[in-house]
Amino acid sequence: MSRGRDGFTLLEVLAALAVLGLILAALASGVRFGAAALQAQARDSSAAEQIGPVDTMLRALIARAWLDSGEADARFIGTERSLSFRTEMPRRLTTERIRDADVTIGVDATHRLYLAWTPWYRHWLVAPPPAERIELLDAVERVEFAYWDPSLKLPPGGWVTAWVGSSAPKLLRVRVVFRKDSGLRWPDLIIATARDPFVF
Repeated sequence: MSRGRDGFTLLEVLAALAVLGLILAALASGVRFGAAALQAQARDSSAAEQIGPVDTMLRALIARAWLDSGEADARFIGTERSLSFRTEMPRRLTTERIRDADVTIGVDATHRLYLAWTPWYRHWLVAPPPAERIELLDAVERVEFAYWDPSLKLPPGGWVTAWVGSSAPKLLRVRVVFRKDSGLRWPDLIIATARDPFVF
């Protein structure tokens, strides 16, 4: 009678170790991929929490900009890096009964996107108060504004980098460029200005 084997041969042990090594390598690769995906999701969630409210606020302020109001001092002044106009402030940002305000949006030397605003009254009985300032986002390298000018002929209409007048452009593009080390990204905002201040 043939005797049964009591153990494994060296070749069988080596084959088993090779298969086990391949399985462990696949598991480690999967764990690394999962960790990277979780980190990316956490970054995206954090960015959405920071950017979402600012996106909503900017859209509301610009959409409510005064258009052709007839007020001599109600000018829409836009450059490539800053924007000043008259609008209606959201209720959560002001305790004033009259919420119309002159606002400025820009980026300061500390890489913060800010909103500065002063309440607007038709007739001031005292000197206007200093502008209140709200920091909207940090780690911002720059903000770029562009204004749609339908009077450009080639092509019909186009974006310009400056706008000054008593009326606002029909469309406004806002591009926020974050610092490279922030890991944040924000798609361009295209906002229509459609508010009539005497009807809104």
